[in-house]
Amino acid sequence: MERWAGRVAVVTGASSGIGEALAKELTRLGMKVAALARRSDRLQKLADECQKFKGLINVYKCDMSDENEVVSTLKKIYGDLGPISVLINNAATMIPINLTDSSKGSPRKIYETNVIGPVTLTQHTLEIMKKHNIDDGHIININSIVGHCVFPMTGIANYSASKHAIRVLTECLKNELASLKQWYQRRVTSISPGHVKTEMSDRFFEGKVPVKLSKEPVPVLSCSDIVKCVVFALSVNPNVNISELTVQPVGETIAQLTEV
Repeated sequence: MERWAGRVAVVTGASSGIGEALAKELTRLGMKVAALARRSDRLQKLADECQKFKGLINVYKCDMSDENEVVSTLKKIYGDLGPISVLINNAATMIPINLTDSSKGSPRKIYETNVIGPVTLTQHTLEIMKKHNIDDGHIININSIVGHCVFPMTGIANYSASKHAIRVLTECLKNELASLKQWYQRRVTSISPGHVKTEMSDRFFEGKVPVKLSKEPVPVLSCSDIVKCVVFALSVNPNVNISELTVQPVGETIAQLTEV
């Protein structure tokens, strides 16, 4: 990780869970971190906790479902910290909305946050990398195992579809960069966790969908497990690209989640 010291990393969804843990670790490792999230009070707490680390952290209130806000926030980051070397698209929303009724409203927010936001941020970040000849930049998308299968759970279809989109977009971006010979060293990684213990997953499983956990204990990953995966992807030799990293807790199976 030494080569990343002093360089700029953008982390979205940094007010809790995986994003918060990533922002802390990258700051600890000496990077200049731009931490984005909607909850400004949580961001300020994060900034205070990172003061003891050797890196630098700036926090930015940003709603990833608002394209204009995403673009304007990126401009602020560029002005404050300089050109971006690492982008970690982590922000996501997981709202239980069934396909068979409209009582919980439109799933638009899911797709705007989970797909359109990351695409917009990636496009503008790559333009900055190109402008400043950052040929070893790294885009990391935090995906999910539900982006690789059809998950048999009521209410998760839209979230799963958004993660399938991220899987396809990640692979297409990698191929697009490879076709641009002068950009071939820029790396693109998808990290697809199984069940991670976060506020978002806790909210989803607390009775918001007609699903119960099986009687057997359900294995879970911690946020620190995913942070280690990201650091691994960043740390490998520059000629190596971790295209896809699927990580699950030992013993996890889809069958452990059963519909009522």
